[in-house]
Amino acid sequence: MKSKFLKLNKACSEQWDNMKPNEKGSFCDTCSKNVIDFTQLSQLEISEKIKNTKGEICARLTKQQLETPLIDLEIQKKYKLPYSNIAASIVLASTMAVSTTSCAQNEKAPTEFVKTTNSNSKLNSKEKISRPKATAPASFVTFKGIVKSEENGILIANAKITLVTVQKMFTAHSLEDGTFSMEIPAELIDDDNVIRVSYDPVTTEDGKRNLRLYSTEDYILSKKEVTSDYIIKAEAMVYILGGIGHYTKKNPVVIQNNERVSYKDFVNAQRGEKNSCNLENKDFLYFEEKAAVAIYGKEAEAGLFILVDKTKK
Repeated sequence: MKSKFLKLNKACSEQWDNMKPNEKGSFCDTCSKNVIDFTQLSQLEISEKIKNTKGEICARLTKQQLETPLIDLEIQKKYKLPYSNIAASIVLASTMAVSTTSCAQNEKAPTEFVKTTNSNSKLNSKEKISRPKATAPASFVTFKGIVKSEENGILIANAKITLVTVQKMFTAHSLEDGTFSMEIPAELIDDDNVIRVSYDPVTTEDGKRNLRLYSTEDYILSKKEVTSDYIIKAEAMVYILGGIGHYTKKNPVVIQNNERVSYKDFVNAQRGEKNSCNLENKDFLYFEEKAAVAIYGKEAEAGLFILVDKTKK
């Protein structure tokens, strides 16, 4: 069994905003086809759409959805592309779109989240924050910096900055002036430190869609970068339109409660099957090759899923 990924066989030059909205997404007059809006769907829901759609598929999706495995084992059909009136178009969003987020490994304890200082976190006040247990005074380093838009330099509040280690995630949120700061045990800092930055969703003028202006990004920082002031430049969300197919590759590693579980069990658990993978009250976070290897090691060169509690994501 291999994991499956979406691929854009050919992109479309038409503008989404010029299409006519319908129950499936929008209708393109130029191609006389429905364009399915994948940006509002999970990878499992996209898999079901592909299986249940006969013939050609045109879709709107994000760059991140192209880079995240589909959650399905049995996509057998090969879909041909709509050849008429299809050309390239990648839209850098000054509008909005969707994303995902963050991490853990090797023991049987669940992933531990640590809320750090100078955090503007929106965690529920009733939620218990896990703290690292220390038997002796520990030395800390402070990772701090500022978050601003790459396009126009606007300072961004409420960006979620997460340092991902094998067993713990440390989070902070940027303040109104775009600054952030988090304390991290010095022993957890190494030569390749994964920082995931994600952004609050926004609502469009029609009040119906919860989308994002900026894309979630993973940064791999050196010791020097983590211990210096760091500028995070938020990149605009990318929208892609066009004919969709899929391809297969080696399975990613899946980590649950710091323990590796079968990818097949992980996929089947999402269909409601009870097995070694327990998805009750869990979300899963995906990391591509470079970040995955930095977190877990070479075994994760095909990607890495981390299961985390929904209440602490």
